Amino acid sequence: MALTHPVTVVLIAIGVWWLSTGLVLAMVHRTGRGGWRPMQVMLLMTVIGAIGFGMMLFGAQERTPLGSYSGFFGALLVWAWHEAAFLTGALIGRRAGDCPPGLAGFARFRAAWEAICDHEIAILLTGLGLWFALSGSDNLFGLAAFGLLWGMRISAKLLIFFGAPHAVSELMPKRIQHLKSYFNTDRLTPLFPLMMAAATSLFAILVVGASRATQDHSVVGHILLATFTALAILEHIILVVPVSDFALWRWAAPGTGRQGRPGGSSAKR
Repeated sequence: MALTHPVTVVLIAIGVWWLSTGLVLAMVHRTGRGGWRPMQVMLLMTVIGAIGFGMMLFGAQERTPLGSYSGFFGALLVWAWHEAAFLTGALIGRRAGDCPPGLAGFARFRAAWEAICDHEIAILLTGLGLWFALSGSDNLFGLAAFGLLWGMRISAKLLIFFGAPHAVSELMPKRIQHLKSYFNTDRLTPLFPLMMAAATSLFAILVVGASRATQDHSVVGHILLATFTALAILEHIILVVPVSDFALWRWAAPGTGRQGRPGGSSAKR
């Protein structure tokens, strides 16, 4: 089948999602087993992220299916840098250690923010940089992909903070396990249906956009975005139902004990 066929695009997107998540987890877990050091992982990921940025620049100038693929998967490589920085503990926040006992309301939210703020600010700065570099280009699907990953990450983080019964994962690296103390796993937040409604609406808009697109690069771009939106919805659901993501990426974290789940490939990562 041609690379513009919807089924092909969906399968490629799912395969890249599974493989990219697993490779990042594999590198991160290797640092926890006395293999690579976090700095070595981040040096490699910086090269990979730079390649991703180059792919986004190339894709942004190409109104072709190749341009959409290049921009989209380039955004994933840039995103992978941030995920590795978070999972290795190289870039998290200024507050270390568990959530202080007894905190509630805004005080708990502020403590949680301080635990991850440096990483979130880094994503914001990256997003702004990509916007200034790419806005006004011919093909913006790479930029849209980064925005989608960012938005679904924020959604997942809010979900596990306000209430997701199965938000803790056995795939969660040891260097950031203190963040589990900020999760709320004793109830399901009433915000969950609203999050699902918003994500499902976005998915529907993207599917309609793909069906109405008249140019191949637009068809490919919309389907890639729709597929990743569907995967993000699945990851959100996994946070609230008693199923494990461990089987999907067991190969990426050999020897890891079974404990529960972290929150989304875009979320978990």
